[in-house]
Amino acid sequence: MMTGNLSEWPVPVGRVPMADRLDPDELARLEDERNFLLRSLDDLDAERGVGDVDDADYQSLHNDYTRRAAEVVRSIDNQRAAHRRAKGSTPTAQRVATVVAVVVLAVLAGVLLARSVGFRSPSGTATGGIRQSSVGLLAEADTLTREGAWPEAIDIYDEVLANSPANTEALTYRGWLTARLGDPDAGLDDITEAIAVDPDYPDARVFAAILLDDAQQFDDAAAQLAVLDGLAAPPQVAGLVDASGLRTSVTAGQIAQRFGDGTAIDLGQVSGTLDDAAQAAFVLDELDPLLGLRTFDAVIEADPSNVIALVGKGRRLGADPDIAQTSPETAAAGLALLDQAVDAAPESAEVRLYRALARVVQGQSGPADEDLNLIDRTLLDDELGALYDQVAEVVASR
Repeated sequence: MMTGNLSEWPVPVGRVPMADRLDPDELARLEDERNFLLRSLDDLDAERGVGDVDDADYQSLHNDYTRRAAEVVRSIDNQRAAHRRAKGSTPTAQRVATVVAVVVLAVLAGVLLARSVGFRSPSGTATGGIRQSSVGLLAEADTLTREGAWPEAIDIYDEVLANSPANTEALTYRGWLTARLGDPDAGLDDITEAIAVDPDYPDARVFAAILLDDAQQFDDAAAQLAVLDGLAAPPQVAGLVDASGLRTSVTAGQIAQRFGDGTAIDLGQVSGTLDDAAQAAFVLDELDPLLGLRTFDAVIEADPSNVIALVGKGRRLGADPDIAQTSPETAAAGLALLDQAVDAAPESAEVRLYRALARVVQGQSGPADEDLNLIDRTLLDDELGALYDQVAEVVASR
């Protein structure tokens, strides 16, 4: 529980603070919640298949389950990443993908990407003879993938490819599972072959981007995402890419590789939008605070009204108790950035809450209370609601 003692406030870098140690009980709880949400997605598909859920409700529930699952898996990865960080540090670019939690797609993609949306590549949806047999085998491999029997699923994909060596779906998913089981090079070879057979198959493009991101080949990963953006992919594919933070990871990796040595940051040399770069700055700030701040500065220089960057740098400087105590001028400059963010997005409860946090850290309880009074607590999600309660508690104690 937070108190009025500023030294007890954490430095609020990202939405979800990274744990400094692995908590087995919390990890088990998160994994149970993840499994529940994945089962719920499967159940939702089954209910839709028998007509128990209409399209509107299905889409709403599917998006909600996917978002919640992404948040849970991000927390799981944060726990594990923190544990790895405690055991030893590695270069910034090497740690980018881990912190961003691209594992969201590692867990969900085989279950959700092609299967739940009913998307098949042209080479995987023929009927009659061997092709009909391949469809049945693909369905069997799908079931095994859902059950976590990945080696057995790979065996089925091997059987499909023995009869139909150019089956795009079998190549793609055999490659994906092979990579997840510890052989990313062989997995990427399969996926690259699938892309050669069908350049428009979005699943292969997504998986290639993930594996290239894992391998720190960030420019190549960005190229795959650029092709994906031009495809007529199901909306769930784009949703999973966004939920995973894959674009953020790629952009952050490019920035770390190009500018981590202190070279002036040129955002024209990296992929993604300014918002992607601003999100990448949050990731970089946790790994290399100076590089994170430089990235926020680069975004603000390119767009002085970019709310994400204003909030990121503003919180970093204005809501850090240590900075507030040792360098009040720097903290005040951070609060000024949050003022600009509120001016740019006056209806955003999240932005006002972050300014309230900075205000209370800097001893401005009255103005902080003014911000709190303009926020509808019932509309905040669990994380922001908890922060609201913490800030309100400190304000009430003064």
